[in-house]
Amino acid sequence: MIFLGLDVGSSGCKCVAFNEDGAFLNKCYEEYPTRAGQGDMDSNAMTKSIFGVIKGCAASIKADEVAAISITSFGESFVPVDRDGNALSDIIMYTDKRGIPECSELVEKLGKEKIMEITCDKPDSMYSLPKIMYSLRNIPAVKEKAWKFLLIGDYVAFKLSGETKINYSLACRSLAFDVEGRRMSDEILSAAGITSDMLSTPVPCGTVVGEILPNLAEEFGLPKSVKIVIAAHDQVAAALGAGVLREGEAVDGTGSVECITPVFKGIIRDKAFTENNFVCVPHPAAPDLYATYAFNFAGGVSLKWFRDCFAANLKPEAKQRGVSVYRMLDETCASEPSSVIVVPHFMGAGGTPDLVSTAKGTITGLDMAKGLPDIYRAFMEGLTFEMAYNLEKLGQFGIKVDSLKATGGGATSPIWLRIKSDILKKPITPLLTDEAGAAGCAMLASVALGKYANLYDAAEKFVKYGETVHPENTFTAIYEEKYEKYKKIRSSMLYM
Repeated sequence: MIFLGLDVGSSGCKCVAFNEDGAFLNKCYEEYPTRAGQGDMDSNAMTKSIFGVIKGCAASIKADEVAAISITSFGESFVPVDRDGNALSDIIMYTDKRGIPECSELVEKLGKEKIMEITCDKPDSMYSLPKIMYSLRNIPAVKEKAWKFLLIGDYVAFKLSGETKINYSLACRSLAFDVEGRRMSDEILSAAGITSDMLSTPVPCGTVVGEILPNLAEEFGLPKSVKIVIAAHDQVAAALGAGVLREGEAVDGTGSVECITPVFKGIIRDKAFTENNFVCVPHPAAPDLYATYAFNFAGGVSLKWFRDCFAANLKPEAKQRGVSVYRMLDETCASEPSSVIVVPHFMGAGGTPDLVSTAKGTITGLDMAKGLPDIYRAFMEGLTFEMAYNLEKLGQFGIKVDSLKATGGGATSPIWLRIKSDILKKPITPLLTDEAGAAGCAMLASVALGKYANLYDAAEKFVKYGETVHPENTFTAIYEEKYEKYKKIRSSMLYM
């Protein structure tokens, strides 16, 4: 059997093929024809790209052995469709400000505490429901013809199979999902003026929702028996693909956004936990396991900004050598910490535990003896201090992280892995593949189709690690002092 992991991101999509023993076979990636950061996305263009990567990936493998397409996606955003499945508007991205009055209306009707108790989410306009309310009130085609509002993962599954089901972890990004009851909340939906039949039916992660539509099977060159599996929200899928299946484990994924996803037991009912923007998401490995997200919207994108602003002169040499600018920056990075401190709120404090869009970032502690290598290291330290602050907050609610698995661009930098291990005081192990999300999809499909009894067995085959970096005490005292300074500066910059 071959499993296709379909990972639908906000700027592009990829389809990755794995055999039943977890070996990588092929990958196809395509960026959407959209401008980065724009508030709307063309769902038809996204669908075209998705179909393209499925077909492209299948073209270079034994397509007749493909058993399933398993889907993960980014959260919150949705596609309103009519009864024929036609999109009625562009996708409103989660970063867009539309839906703020509607979110306030929900809070006025139900109270913030009630919404938090049901959904384990702090109400915010980034979630689906306020933007659904906005769409019904302000987009004529949606108001007149809307049949269902499908989040991205269930929209893709619908386009492939004709079925409308949503996995629990993606449903958690709607602000309408009753986490304990594992269903959409009629009370919240009633306050929003919609009914549960206007959304997909929640089902466990890794559920087979149907078979591929015959015309698409022919178009992609795949068997008509291919099963369509709805896997998980992209952060949960990446945690699975990193082998994070037990309490005390966490994955640190560093892409444009940096997100640490720890696993713990039981729903946390402390109101302060949710007030800090932490959530409780059902984890697919066991009924009593949950995950949460500690994230920074300006994670890897801060290093990209640093590269483009301060190291653009390195691009010609990097091209000549056939390496990335990041590789060259790593080679010249300062070998030890300096007085430079970076607070990476260059897109506001976007994430956890603070969601303050007007917060400012800063570079401080400079003098004439400091240069580019010191500032570059301070950027990596600052991003890591921000995640240390998140882990400190999580620890106050009993969530303990004993070890980290690293994925994404940050996992490829030995310098940054060393900094992370030393500041966080935890062993950190990089994955040998950068396809954790797609691998998590394939693992869920392999269990759903009976190849493996559970995710723990599947992980033994699919998850492969590099060498673990263990914390050293060389700079412990310096980092502890810098971290305390970081928190003070961070606090002063939140509400400037």
